[in-house]
Amino acid sequence: MLVIIGLLLYGRNLPEAGRALGKVAAQFRRGFQEFKDQLDREGDLSEVKKTLKNTAQELKNVAAVPRAGLDPARALRDLTNEALSSPLPEEAPPQPETTEPRP
Repeated sequence: MLVIIGLLLYGRNLPEAGRALGKVAAQFRRGFQEFKDQLDREGDLSEVKKTLKNTAQELKNVAAVPRAGLDPARALRDLTNEALSSPLPEEAPPQPETTEPRP
């Protein structure tokens, strides 16, 4: 059915129309692949940025270690503040004690 409609519309130019349609389809696929590749690169970039941010934080922590030796009161205060501001781990509910009857 499509071949008959194609012959009626394009006649002898049907092979040319097919090639043009093939080129458009190839360009569409290529553009879609480039779009996917760009999304993948952006995802990789966000991972790299996150890693760099974590590394910078670790470097700050390492730089703070020598200062702790110079001012132990401040180091203790900073550790206390950090401990108080961090969330508490979830605790398991206490298990009821079972007592066995004595014979």
